[in-house]
Amino acid sequence: MDLVCSTDNNYVQHCCCMLVSFFENNKEGRHSVHVLSEGLEPNLLNQIKDIVTSYDGCFFYYMVDSNCLKCCPIKATDHLSIATYYRLLIADLLPHEIKRVLYLDCDIVVDVPLKELWNTSLTEYALAAVEELGSSAPDVYERLGYDAKYGYFNAGVLLVNLEYWREKGLTELFFRYMSLHSDKLKAHDQDILNALLYDKCLHVSPKWNVEEAFYHYYMIKKWRKRDRHEMISVLFQPFILHYSWKPKPWEKLCRHPFRLKYFKYLNKTAIFADKKLSFAERLLAHYDKWYLKMLIRLGVKGHRFYKLE
Repeated sequence: MDLVCSTDNNYVQHCCCMLVSFFENNKEGRHSVHVLSEGLEPNLLNQIKDIVTSYDGCFFYYMVDSNCLKCCPIKATDHLSIATYYRLLIADLLPHEIKRVLYLDCDIVVDVPLKELWNTSLTEYALAAVEELGSSAPDVYERLGYDAKYGYFNAGVLLVNLEYWREKGLTELFFRYMSLHSDKLKAHDQDILNALLYDKCLHVSPKWNVEEAFYHYYMIKKWRKRDRHEMISVLFQPFILHYSWKPKPWEKLCRHPFRLKYFKYLNKTAIFADKKLSFAERLLAHYDKWYLKMLIRLGVKGHRFYKLE
């Protein structure tokens, strides 16, 4: 597999955790990791490289030209950095012999082999991704100008058909759209990808990108009506966990019911093995996971996380 991720100096720890989770669960074959950045401190770059090579992976590093990103809108209040836009450059940065890649955000942990996802057919599609299942901004379809029947996908996990991106010249189209419609963008590059590829996205099972919002009461209530069995299966045994909103597992106030998964893989890295939760924090995390599962099965609203609207 060819795995792509974007990071800056502040997110190297989380990038390392994500990569360890990937390699721990995908030990068959030799995988390549392509890291995009505007420039990492040498010691931080080596931390990522050492993890990849320790699993016999191939490591590739791509410097993003910051001048290409001057027009990318980022507000001081945004919880994302300019690195979120790097994925728009994948088709131009990576060698042309690479036909498909799996893009993963760094606030993710992988908990299963990804062969099934990797082998998904992308004939006629630009990418495969997971629909946000109604957790996107309420004005998104009117704002981006397409029919709600196509849904809105999250860009944290993308299986990308690079051949399609290159044949259609999508990199240029992405930045042209951004220059003309920057006032419409609330979710940054994710909005751009949806605005241009809404009908060229293959929606795959939510298990491949279980977002933080999926554990909120308003989402569970909608999902339960649609497919209760799928909801329980995906939420109880997420294949890919995406800590897509704050507070993140490494932040003190996080009550995500599966926050321990982050530390499970972080502690497998030699350099971050000392970053552990206290006994009391671990106990609370186990309680949150058990209690939330019970409430979901019973259809009762009660957990602090589950109460979020």
